[in-house]
Amino acid sequence: MSGEDAAKEAGACGGPDCEEKVDRLFAFLDHELATADEAEVRAHIEECRPCLDEVTVDQVLKNLVRRCCQEEAPVDLRVRIRAQLTTLRVETTR
Repeated sequence: MSGEDAAKEAGACGGPDCEEKVDRLFAFLDHELATADEAEVRAHIEECRPCLDEVTVDQVLKNLVRRCCQEEAPVDLRVRIRAQLTTLRVETTR
């Protein structure tokens, strides 16, 4: 087993490869990566236990937020926001 393999096995994470993959985890979880990038992140996660743990935590967090935030904004709020955006757009183009 190489030193890098031993570090991964022991739970040491944080090398440049890990940092780059962790930066893309939410895009990975949201299926927003190109196919090749998604495969690259998936392959890394399968080999790196700390990054797999990070994915698991992030997925649990996303599921919790999704479950807790099922309320919709009131219709009048949407109307007011659209009106303000329209006003800002008109003022910006003048």
